[in-house]
Amino acid sequence: MPASSQPQIVAPLPSSGDTYARFLQWLVAHQDEIIDQWVERLTLMSPSYRRRPTAELFQTVTEAFRANLEALESGNLERIDRFIDFITEKRLHAGFPLSDVQKAFELFRELVVTRLCREELAPMLPRCLPRINSCLAYTIHRFSDCFQGMHERYLRQHAHQLERQVSARTAELAESERRYKALVDEINDGYFIVQGERIMFANQTFCQMHGAEIEGVLGQRFSDFVISEDRALVMGAVWEAMAKRSGGGQVEYDRAGCPEDNAATEIKFRVVDLGQGPVTIGVCRDISQRVAMEATIREHERMAYVGNVAASLSHEIRNPLSTCTLNMLILNQKLDLGGFDRRRLELTVRELTRLEDILRQLLDLARPLSLNRRPSHLPQVAKDCLDLLASKMHAQGIKLYQRHAKGMPPLEVDPDKIEQALLNLLLNAIESVDSGGRITVWTRQVSEAQERWAELGVHDNGPGIDPKLKENLFAPFATNKIYGTGLGLSNVKRVVEAHGGKVLVKSRPGLGATFMLRLPWTS
Repeated sequence: MPASSQPQIVAPLPSSGDTYARFLQWLVAHQDEIIDQWVERLTLMSPSYRRRPTAELFQTVTEAFRANLEALESGNLERIDRFIDFITEKRLHAGFPLSDVQKAFELFRELVVTRLCREELAPMLPRCLPRINSCLAYTIHRFSDCFQGMHERYLRQHAHQLERQVSARTAELAESERRYKALVDEINDGYFIVQGERIMFANQTFCQMHGAEIEGVLGQRFSDFVISEDRALVMGAVWEAMAKRSGGGQVEYDRAGCPEDNAATEIKFRVVDLGQGPVTIGVCRDISQRVAMEATIREHERMAYVGNVAASLSHEIRNPLSTCTLNMLILNQKLDLGGFDRRRLELTVRELTRLEDILRQLLDLARPLSLNRRPSHLPQVAKDCLDLLASKMHAQGIKLYQRHAKGMPPLEVDPDKIEQALLNLLLNAIESVDSGGRITVWTRQVSEAQERWAELGVHDNGPGIDPKLKENLFAPFATNKIYGTGLGLSNVKRVVEAHGGKVLVKSRPGLGATFMLRLPWTS
């Protein structure tokens, strides 16, 4: 409230006020003494005042004294109002408690009244005390209201400032979070955070790698996304790092629910504390292509070894073997052997011929495979191959079924090499089934991962593939046959991959085996 609108607490002094006039004269005469003691009492009263410079205290106390003196002399409160406005802002900024300033104002009355209680001044006390009390009451109430109002304004301003800062900081955090989330979601590797056993965060790549939506990942056990055979290995490594606080590690596993040839995964993880207990932060990467490439390299190394062995032995074995075979054939024609002796000679010729066939297959592996591509109808290639084995299958009572898609255009392939691969598959199928068994051959077009393939398939209803051989089915010399070389399927894969295709195998014990040769659709 402006000073001009404030009520006056005392009326102007009449000229006849001798006692009160003598009080005012006394007050002016002793102002230095009162101010000095007022400053001294302030420094003893409160730590807040002890920390202020002495010169500042003398300045403020002097102004307070003169404001009180003017109010007591004339009843004019304007100087008190100005001083209160000044001291309120000063003490509020300095962090003074309200009570400390109120006590400082009270010191004026205490110092003055204590002196008036002396015997020689006591007659002035009844006349002066009401005016002093009235002046001090106004000062304290006015200061309290001003202090409270100014404090509330500062609090509101501070609150508004904090709100703006919080709003700005929130916007910055939101933008930072958006950028971080965008960065994490855009990386090609899967990123995840696990607390305990549960996934607390995962990016889109992690979800895509594991074939799940984000809602189906968060809160789930990490082990649920690892095949059962690898769970102990993966979770053991994570728990060991958690227990030792060792920092992290690296482990490989196969993802659950993914095709076997597309499930190999590598994770690198670290154990960190984000303020709410240790968590595991990890990055997972699809390494199926790397694993496949490593397997291909190992296979090529094996093939190269086989080729080197075959090349080195061919000259040492093939010529003597050919000579022995030729001589045995001549002896078989010229000698008049009877009974079991002729049978022995025929068995010797047959085994020598089988050795020559094995040596030929080894030499085929040693030589670089060259293709003579030309437009060829895959169904016709299959039919020509089956014609060569028709009598053999008929003699064993094997039923043959053919299913060929109509309208298949010619493919750019080497028909002789494809026929050789199909012959190997058919001979294996014939050896696998009993009399009365069934073999099915088909050709068709298939689509996979937005790619088109020409498929040549062979299925038999034999006992199926021994699970022990399945992992290395196409490796050279992998066979469970008594007289087999284990080179037939290796050559099949070699021919198909040379065409840019692939070989798929399906087999269940007792339900036979299925081989599918898929060649790129080149029409």
